Amino acid sequence: MNDPFIPAKNPTPPKVAGPSLLACLLCRHKHLKCDGKTPVCGRCAATGSECQYTPSRRGYKGPSKKRRANPSSPEQTPADLAASFDAPSVGLINVTPDWSLQNTVPYMPVATFPSSSTTASPGLTDHSGSSQPIRFPNDPLTPDSSVSVPGDGYLVDIFYTYFHPSHPILSPFRMLYRSHLPPFLEQVIKFIGAHFTPAASPETYRPTVVSTVKEQEASIEKVQALLLLAIVLHSRNERPEAGECLAAAVDLAFELGMQSASFAPTMSEGDPVRAECLRRTWWELFIIEGMLTALGVQRAFRTNLVPLEVGLPCEERIYQDGLTPPPPPTIAQFDNRVFADEERDFSSFTYRIEAVRILGRVVGIQDMVEGQQDHVEAIDARITSWFHHLPESKAELLRPDGSVDEIMFQATMIVNGAAIYLHFPRSDLLSSPAMAAEVICGHHGPCSIPAFSHHAHAMKALKAASEISSLASIRMPVVKHTPFFICALVLSSIVQLAACSVKAGQMPDPSRDRLTLTIGVFKSLARTWAISQTIMRQIKAVSRDVMDLGLRPAVDQIDLTTLLDNGRFWVPDGMR
Repeated sequence: MNDPFIPAKNPTPPKVAGPSLLACLLCRHKHLKCDGKTPVCGRCAATGSECQYTPSRRGYKGPSKKRRANPSSPEQTPADLAASFDAPSVGLINVTPDWSLQNTVPYMPVATFPSSSTTASPGLTDHSGSSQPIRFPNDPLTPDSSVSVPGDGYLVDIFYTYFHPSHPILSPFRMLYRSHLPPFLEQVIKFIGAHFTPAASPETYRPTVVSTVKEQEASIEKVQALLLLAIVLHSRNERPEAGECLAAAVDLAFELGMQSASFAPTMSEGDPVRAECLRRTWWELFIIEGMLTALGVQRAFRTNLVPLEVGLPCEERIYQDGLTPPPPPTIAQFDNRVFADEERDFSSFTYRIEAVRILGRVVGIQDMVEGQQDHVEAIDARITSWFHHLPESKAELLRPDGSVDEIMFQATMIVNGAAIYLHFPRSDLLSSPAMAAEVICGHHGPCSIPAFSHHAHAMKALKAASEISSLASIRMPVVKHTPFFICALVLSSIVQLAACSVKAGQMPDPSRDRLTLTIGVFKSLARTWAISQTIMRQIKAVSRDVMDLGLRPAVDQIDLTTLLDNGRFWVPDGMR
């Protein structure tokens, strides 16, 4: 028995927690203390920054004796386990494509489904019986058909693998079936997914998918469905129908009050991930309307005419992991970041929004009669400052693990597209008669009075066109990029072909190489999006005519010097 009067030995003092041996890339870069929490450290969670770790092999001594004795052992390292959660899967299909194909053809999945004793994921069609590959009917759905094709649940996986990362507005995949997924939205998802695999035909869903969505009651999910349809129908070269869906989505968003800062917090009922989903839906609507207005599909950029007070989206990794995002910053905070004492991190989505705001300003001055020069100079300064104020983590599109920040990829694409819209119609670039044929997505606005010299505008347009071409050289499956990348490449090609036509068809090797790459991208994307197939034929025809102009410069008897001295940019009536 211990004597209470005899002092006990001092207990072992508790260990003081030392610095974490694990630090994320952002904290390392800024030389800040990192708590090493995964998947998002405390500092990145507080600032809403993208948190990334590099895999460490410190102390690794090779495979264990058990692994060496039995190479097929199920033993897994933590890195193996983490990698297993990178690709979405609901147990219906292996959606891992063979990336050795790179920029050629999308993969063809083998669709095998669980037996009847397996519980299907909620929201997906029940799949019974066989584990054999299932043949999918290509007969169109009719109003009397079942709302779902038997065995098409795997298309949801394909949608989330190929399309969702470019337009991330729906619930994260990990949380999709914990939320209510209306049948009409599920059909839209499957319709989109069917474009990425030859195992299914989107034409099975096309006859009824739009009408089914339009007849639904007003809801957030209806806005999302209409917005997704607008993107895909435009990419299918069904541009008038895309414009109708987008206009309906904007009308419904205003009817619901989505433009209000209080909408997302109120309608999410305390669910922070749901609130983030609602904010993203509004901003995606803003982005898509801005791009389709610039492309001539919409007449007015209506979502840009209301006060922009909805909170800004968080980083992709936070949202896709279903984590609670930090308090959303505002547009006013983003605009004032340049003058703030301390730097604050903003998401890639935010820089994409800013790129569309710049594009909207360019489109807004196209019909301005007086006072254009000041606006052109101001917008040109804003485009340049967009690049100057990019943090290093955003300026580099390739991540340390070799993946691409798709949202920053789009932001860079859009801001360079805005530069072309601003400078190309004010430049001394003269299109040849070969470019008289209309090229889809080649709408670039009317000829305008220059704010700088004609040549300065030409150089700025060519620089932007070259930057867009450089995006195409990033080694990753191009089918994972937004289909609007096709439209950006059209603008880039037209500017570069116009420059060649000014030189009587002389195409230097760098321009020829960039054009060859662009046509290759059109060819790859034509397997998925019909608009790319048509554009590829048009660009090829224009290229042949421009190069033929160099072989026969006297045929058309064009007085280039006079036209350039007059500062005129020749555009056929059909392209105005």
